Amino acid sequence: MGSEMCIRDRMRSADMSSRSSLAVFHGGELSAEVAKRIRQRDTCQAVAVHLHTLDAFESWASDARLGEGGRSHAAVLIVTTIEDEQPDAQSAACLRFLRRKSHGTTLLDGLNFAVLGLGDSNNLATTWRRVDWATPRDVNQAAQNVDAWLAHLGGKRFHALGESDDRTDNLPIESWIEGMWQSFLSMCRSDGEVSAQ
Repeated sequence: MGSEMCIRDRMRSADMSSRSSLAVFHGGELSAEVAKRIRQRDTCQAVAVHLHTLDAFESWASDARLGEGGRSHAAVLIVTTIEDEQPDAQSAACLRFLRRKSHGTTLLDGLNFAVLGLGDSNNLATTWRRVDWATPRDVNQAAQNVDAWLAHLGGKRFHALGESDDRTDNLPIESWIEGMWQSFLSMCRSDGEVSAQ
């Protein structure tokens, strides 16, 4: 990391002595790899980073007692879009939970979230002759849907939706991770300790 200040030093300089935590939800192979990179960026282990699969989001939200006016919890969801704008299996389970008609708009009150989308415009080649026109925005529909539903159900976005495209080597991922950590630490400074497990 060289001249970069580690997260613990940033927290200390912000007078955040208590240990915050962050839940990171992932689906397939690439999203699991990205989740590990998010955890590894906390080089000083100043934040308790807990990795979960996306299909566990429903039980995690229930255990966290979101929507009941308690403590705030922070989560990052790494969502994969596959062919035909569809989510992968893990992301689909999370979306099914979020889309239930029985949910009120305060279900996720107390959730501070960030979403990173993983897509691949090469999958568009079955429909289009060329894919060089495609941008990450064109291949991350599942992440866009998860992001919108989390906000609709009362969650508060602490970092902007990130979108990447495997065809272009997922270039935005590293800068999104760095920006997400900065936003997370800023949120912790302004809100006090934030928890997630």
